[in-house]
Amino acid sequence: MGSADAVLEYVLENQRVPERVRSFVETASPDQYALVIKRTFELGGDFKLWNDADYPSNLSKWDGRPPVLFYKGEISGIGRRALALVGRVDPTDEGLAAADRFARKCVDAGISVVSGLAKGIDGASHRAALRPPAGRTYAVVGHGIDYTYPRENIDLYKQMTHSGGILSQFPTGMGPQRWTFPARNEVMCTLALGTVIIEGKTSCGSIIQADFSFKHQRPVFLLGRNLKAPDSQWAHDLVRRGATVIERFDQVLEIVEREVGHLWSETEAAQETLFATGELSLLSESMTGQEGTARMSKPPLKAADPPGAILFDIDGVVVDTRHASTVALAAVASAVLKRDVSPNEVRATGKPHEALALLGVSNAYNIYRQNYDAAFRRACADVRVFQRVVEGIRMLKNSGYRVGAVTAQPARRINAALPRDVRDLFDVFLCYNDTLGKKDDGIRLALQRLGVGRERAMYIGDQATDLEAARRAGVRAVGVLWGFSSEDELRRWPHDLLISEHAEVGPNLPGVLFQDRKA
Repeated sequence: MGSADAVLEYVLENQRVPERVRSFVETASPDQYALVIKRTFELGGDFKLWNDADYPSNLSKWDGRPPVLFYKGEISGIGRRALALVGRVDPTDEGLAAADRFARKCVDAGISVVSGLAKGIDGASHRAALRPPAGRTYAVVGHGIDYTYPRENIDLYKQMTHSGGILSQFPTGMGPQRWTFPARNEVMCTLALGTVIIEGKTSCGSIIQADFSFKHQRPVFLLGRNLKAPDSQWAHDLVRRGATVIERFDQVLEIVEREVGHLWSETEAAQETLFATGELSLLSESMTGQEGTARMSKPPLKAADPPGAILFDIDGVVVDTRHASTVALAAVASAVLKRDVSPNEVRATGKPHEALALLGVSNAYNIYRQNYDAAFRRACADVRVFQRVVEGIRMLKNSGYRVGAVTAQPARRINAALPRDVRDLFDVFLCYNDTLGKKDDGIRLALQRLGVGRERAMYIGDQATDLEAARRAGVRAVGVLWGFSSEDELRRWPHDLLISEHAEVGPNLPGVLFQDRKA
C-alpha cells in the first residue's frame, strides 16, 4: 500500500475489515507505547527491535522472536556461546552446589550463563557466575524490567546489570503473571544453545523449558542425579524424548559442538538477522505506526567537513496546520454533537481535546483519541505550506549545508501534513516517536546523524520551547515570527536571532550566525 498511513486508513475505512479490528485500531493508544519507552530509559534500560543488527544473535534465528526486547545492562556480550542453567525453586544443597559448579565452568570456558532469576537453581547459577572473577550472566524475566521478582534476588538484579543484563519480552511496567513465565522460557531456550537442568521436579518450569528446547532443536541435558530422586518420572520422560544424561560439564560441550556446532563456533562478525533490514521498511512502519524513526531512519551521512547544520521545527515554521486542525476538530465535534460546527468556532491553539471540550463534547480526550487522526488526514488539503521557506531549504542544501527536522508532532500526523517532496528535502527527520517530545534530545541525535558539531548548528522554531531546546542542546536559537507565538513572547526568551520574513531562510542565514558566508 506504499506507507503505514495508507495501511491505517485502509483498516479504519474499509468495511471488509472486521469491526473488532477497526475498533482496536481506533482505540489503541500510541502514547502508551511512548510511555513504556520513556519509563525504560528512565530506568537506565534500552530496547532492541527484532531486525536490529545487534539483536541477540541466537535469538535472531527464531522467526517468532520478540519484536521488541527490553533490557537493562549490556547485552552486546551475550554472543552465541551461551548455555541456560535451570532448575527447581526449592533445591537440595547438592543441587545448589551443582549449579555453582556448572556456572563457574561456564565462566572459565567463556560461556554466558542464561537463567530466569527465580529462587533456587536460577539464583544460584547467576550468583556463581558473578563471583570474582566474574563472567557474563543474563536473566530472562517474566515481567517488565522495572520489576524484581522474587524480591529476595534484588541484589542479583543490581549486580547483573554490570556483568550481563536483565532481558524481557514484556513491556516495562508489566508485572509478573502466571502465563508470562512459560512464555519467557521459549526466549530463554532460544537465547542459549543448550539447556542444562541441574535439579528439577514434576511441574517444574524447567520441563516447560525442555519442551521449547525440543521444539527449537536445542539440546537438553539432565544431571544424572535427577533420575535417582524419588520424584523422577519427569526426568525419565525427558530422556525418552531425547534429553541427554550427563555428569560432567565437558559432556555438555561435546554434544553442543556436535549438534549445533555451526552456531556455537560461528564468528560474531558473521552474525546476521534472518531478513535484511532494508527489506523491512514497510513492515517496520506497520509495526510501529511511524515512518523514519531514529532506529529505522537513514544512517549518519558521511561527508568531509560539512559547513554546518540547519535544523527546523515543522509546524509553524515550514507548514501551518492550524486551519486543517480546526477543520478536523469541527468535523469530530459535528459528528458527536449532531450539529454543524464551523471551524471558526474551534479554538485554533492549545490542546485539541481541550478545544473539543470547549465546544461541549463530553469525554473529549477519548473522543479526540478515537477520531481526530482520521479527520485530520481528510483535512490535510487545508495545510498551508510556506513555499518560500521550502525554497530556502533547497538553497541551503545546494550550498552544502545539512538540513534536518526535529518536531514534537507524532509521525502519523506529520506524515499526513507534510508533502512527500518537502519531507524528502531533509537529511534527517525526527518526530515525537523518536524523541518522546524532548526536542533538545532530538537536536543532539540529529547532529550525531549528520556528523556536525553543535558549534556549527542552529535550530529554527516558532515557540519559546523551541528556543529553550536549542539552548539546552548548545546550538544557535532562531525564532520565526510567522508561527504560533507573538514577537513579544519570543523576545522574552534567550535567542540568537529572530526573523520575520520567509525569504530570510536561505544560505545567507548561517552566515549571520556562523561568521562565514557560503554562497
